[in-house]
Amino acid sequence: MIRLENIHKTFLKKHHKIEALRAINLQVDKGDIFGIIGYSGSGKSTLVRTINLLERPDKGAVYYKDVEISAFSENQLIPYRHKIGMIFQQFNLLASATVFDNIALPLRLQGIDSAAISTKVNELLVLIGLQEKKEDYPSSLSGGQKQRVAIARAIASDPEVLLCDEATSALDPQTTRTILALLQEINQRLGITIVLITHEIEVVRAICNKVAVISNGEIVEQDSVENVFAQPQSAITRELLNPSLSLHQ
Repeated sequence: MIRLENIHKTFLKKHHKIEALRAINLQVDKGDIFGIIGYSGSGKSTLVRTINLLERPDKGAVYYKDVEISAFSENQLIPYRHKIGMIFQQFNLLASATVFDNIALPLRLQGIDSAAISTKVNELLVLIGLQEKKEDYPSSLSGGQKQRVAIARAIASDPEVLLCDEATSALDPQTTRTILALLQEINQRLGITIVLITHEIEVVRAICNKVAVISNGEIVEQDSVENVFAQPQSAITRELLNPSLSLHQ
């Protein structure tokens, strides 16, 4: 479904070149919950942002359903971006909008009629378990509730893929478990493929079927979660699995 071929990305910082991504090759199949794990600064957030081309690679190609979208203009990308939802660590909700209006926002931007919007948003409120909060504002919500609203907004346009950039990092362990259960339900019930960026090995262990480990802008190993966790090939993976070995504390 998603294929990255030989992706390179460099940033300029104070006249110095920083290689954020180097020779990245990655394939995410339909129905996957694909985890990308690495330490802070490893390049994982840059990597996930190349999937919807919020970051355009300097070299390499991004494919969506065997169509190379990395050569597309911004206008050509619009219909593809509707198929790829995204959620973030900090929720990015509109403070001045109610829960209902936050979820409805992408549908209104697409010109969907109000009756269809109402039906869709109310369905999503049931899915995320926040029907009673529809007229509340984000300031009155807990972190977990805010992330549920952000998830509902991201899937309101019926995307085929959901990108999650450190979506549970700001949450406590119990709330993290509930958010992961919701993501798993969305994957299984709605058939949405999920790409999940994290530095937390337990998040990958909990819901992912495949994982790629990234370090210094390079993928050091990728396989099924079962295989990678049973026989880690890289020192970074062994550190992530056993934090007592880590020098990245």
